[in-house]
Amino acid sequence: MTIKNEYWNFLTCSILNSYSQIFFSKKKVFAILILFATFLNPELGFWGFLGVVFTNLIADGLGFNKHTIKEGLYGLNSLLVVLGLSVFFKLNITFIFVFITINIFTLILSVGFSNLMAKNGLPFLAFPFVIAIWVTFYVMNSYTNLEVDEGSIYFLNDIFKIGGLTLLELYESYDNFPIPAIIKGYFKSLSAIIFQFNWIAGLLISIGLLIASRISFSLSIIGYLTGYLYYVVVGENVQNLQYGYIGFNFILFAIAVGAFYFIPKRKIHIAVIVLTPVLGLLITGLSGFLSPFGLPVFAFPFMIMTTLIIYVMNFTRKRDLFPETIYQTYSPEKNLYNYNNYFERFGSDKYLIKIGLPFFGKWKVWQGPNGKHTHKGEWKNAWDFVIEDKDQNSYKNDGVYLEDYYCYGAPVVAPADGTIVNIIDGIEDNDPGNINMSQNWGNTIVIKHADFLFSQVSHLKQDSFKVKIGDFIKKGEQIASLGNSGRSPQPHLHFQLQATPYVGSKTLEYPLSYYINYKDKEEEFLSFKYPKEEENISDIKINKILNKAFKLIPGMVFKVSSNDERFKDSEWEVHTDAYNLTYITCANSDSYAYFVYDGTVLYFTTFEGNKNSLLYYFYLSSFKIFLGDYKSLDIQDSFPIHSVFKGTVKYIQDIIAPYYQFCKANYTSKLIEINKENNTFIINSTLDKKIAGKNAGKIDFQIFGDEISLNKINVKTDSESFDIHIKHLINF
Repeated sequence: MTIKNEYWNFLTCSILNSYSQIFFSKKKVFAILILFATFLNPELGFWGFLGVVFTNLIADGLGFNKHTIKEGLYGLNSLLVVLGLSVFFKLNITFIFVFITINIFTLILSVGFSNLMAKNGLPFLAFPFVIAIWVTFYVMNSYTNLEVDEGSIYFLNDIFKIGGLTLLELYESYDNFPIPAIIKGYFKSLSAIIFQFNWIAGLLISIGLLIASRISFSLSIIGYLTGYLYYVVVGENVQNLQYGYIGFNFILFAIAVGAFYFIPKRKIHIAVIVLTPVLGLLITGLSGFLSPFGLPVFAFPFMIMTTLIIYVMNFTRKRDLFPETIYQTYSPEKNLYNYNNYFERFGSDKYLIKIGLPFFGKWKVWQGPNGKHTHKGEWKNAWDFVIEDKDQNSYKNDGVYLEDYYCYGAPVVAPADGTIVNIIDGIEDNDPGNINMSQNWGNTIVIKHADFLFSQVSHLKQDSFKVKIGDFIKKGEQIASLGNSGRSPQPHLHFQLQATPYVGSKTLEYPLSYYINYKDKEEEFLSFKYPKEEENISDIKINKILNKAFKLIPGMVFKVSSNDERFKDSEWEVHTDAYNLTYITCANSDSYAYFVYDGTVLYFTTFEGNKNSLLYYFYLSSFKIFLGDYKSLDIQDSFPIHSVFKGTVKYIQDIIAPYYQFCKANYTSKLIEINKENNTFIINSTLDKKIAGKNAGKIDFQIFGDEISLNKINVKTDSESFDIHIKHLINF
């Protein structure tokens, strides 16, 4: 893409997003419908569009944040200000002067508010618009050349001015279309957001809202109806919902809180309904306060209420009630599906640090959380490990000597990267059967992995330490050897996770990232689970061939082709973004797929782009690849709903997604063959779709590769079969 084309793409996105961002969206179709709705009053539409273009060009020319400009966040506020300016004041030389001045003022406010609010983790919403339009209203008595346009205030006069009696009669025929007043009121409240006062503009916006997000659309109805009911109950004039710039506060609040800034779940929707009367109280109070100054409330109540909710939820202990949207996709459906899928795969977003086992090989959980002897109360979340033989004995001979115990002297390793922050050494080992009651933990090492996340290993061997305080160590690096010091009747390893760096701190409930569980003589790969008492577990033995083949490093380039004529030859390239996240791009299909490679598994997190591309089928086939040398293991996972389903089924699922999900897309992969002579492998994987528990389609994949790269992927559906050929162009 040339520099000129890149700039036009940037400018187009910044303009369209300025419209769709009114409803927290970046859907281009939605933006075009809103743009068209503003042109139902051509004068408003023209000046609104000009205001957006003017502001974005000035912002870019002054060197402000290009990403924020492209997102439409600066243009959004200018659009609303200019629409308000156009509807209330006549076009003359003074209007043009004020137009330029107010756009510059709004841009300054937008840049200032965006940075000020961001410091507290809060959105700046449309605060610049409200301040700028209030200033304009307040000074209009002093600007004698700025004339109030009463024709714009009374919309029918505007219609007559544009098209005469014919257009007026046509508009009235549409305006008097026999639909229930409450539905028409909903449409008019939507239109009031862009300073229109007709239900046709609102209908266009509602169609765009439905296309952009089924969840946002349903919440807009919930918000309006709840606000309407509140007005009826308290005896307010419901006509104010349509004509007093009030009704849209309920709509925007419902969408912002119920679908955008928080994950749209059932609890959130209930909270929106409960909080709507509070918003109504705020609207009435602010309207009374601002009335003597001649200032409408506009969107001020919605912004105050939304900002307060976001802010106060930072102080609750029950964050799961209002789970915030961490990775914003500008699609409530994607936000919800990604959130549910992440928790289904990994348990919680708080387990960002992957904690492994502090040893090599196969060990038994001698005592687990809430153990049979210790590990009680606030110290319950800990494990004791020993090594046993096939007869379930932890020692050979009679177990009289420490050297008889299989785990005595075994290497103890760092469970994750970290810094050594505390050490106790110099305590002698106990003879088997004896314990040291005065030095409970024995020789101990505490490692800091992150703020409020430390690991502790205890009962280590005296003078076996290979680290000192302040050392940074990598996961799997030996830090000491196991002994029998402290309150330990026989050699065993005590392991716990905690929030503070002190030896013997209260324990944390925190899962272990990856390990093998030996169950009924079968191996089971577990991730983000808690080993249980009596279980036999081990660390992961990584296969070198698989590890090399799936180690996708930024800068790698692949030439990709297929024997299916539908797919054009393409190139994939591995990149990393500003947040150090890795992804694969396909320029031909304008697609990308984010993934994580952590040395144990390669798994994909996000796909965006053309679902009829080779990159999409690679995403499906390799959604989760276990790099361990275990041919007996079935690796299971599940896809986000939006990445697999489409059409009518997905639309229906979107509507009820906050309450129930009937679509399911399961993934399974398994190592079938590993040939260590010629360094090749075969992995089978499957995508199995289900709707309401019934089969809804299946795709089987067979992945071929060697120690250098992937070579081929065979794709087989119910109706076709084709191959994807992959050639690694750059060797590392």
